[in-house]
Amino acid sequence: MAFFSSTGWRGHLRDASFRGVPFSVEDDESTFGRRVQVHEYPNRDKPWTEDLGRATRRLTINAYLVGDDYADRRDRLIGAIETAGPGTLVHPQYGEMQGSIDGQVRITHSSTEGRMCRVSFQFVESGELSFPVAGMATAKRLETSGGLFDDAIDSMFSTFSLSGISDFIQNDVIADAASMLGDVADAFRMVDSGVSA
Repeated sequence: MAFFSSTGWRGHLRDASFRGVPFSVEDDESTFGRRVQVHEYPNRDKPWTEDLGRATRRLTINAYLVGDDYADRRDRLIGAIETAGPGTLVHPQYGEMQGSIDGQVRITHSSTEGRMCRVSFQFVESGELSFPVAGMATAKRLETSGGLFDDAIDSMFSTFSLSGISDFIQNDVIADAASMLGDVADAFRMVDSGVSA
């Protein structure tokens, strides 16, 4: 078992630091998971859950600085925390993570604990600034569908013939077809105007 190995579990811990400023970790708490959107519908007992990707990793760290030089390291840590932009956190358990300090940091001193201070902060991971990749726009899809519809009509009527049928029947068929095409065109215009709005 790992607990009885020569290095033990402590041998796998990394030295904690933020932006290169070292500190010791008393305890920490982390949150992980998935981002989901729950969709509930009338007359359905079970919802549909949409997975939107991995949730942001957040850590709450309770640390301390101890030793004759603790005040110097405290001031360096404050400077690292107040530096703009994401930085590298080395976590004892998780290793290196890129991110930012989230909100305020609490530093406490006590007369019963000389040569040390305690530091509590929240860290949130940070990735690259990137935006979702857009798919095909709805208007473009309608345009493509309309073109396919035109091609289908051309193909259908290339083999269709009204020869040998009475004129009044031919006129009725053409009028009905024109009316149906007008209804389809009106529907496309209505959808297209809703997309453009």
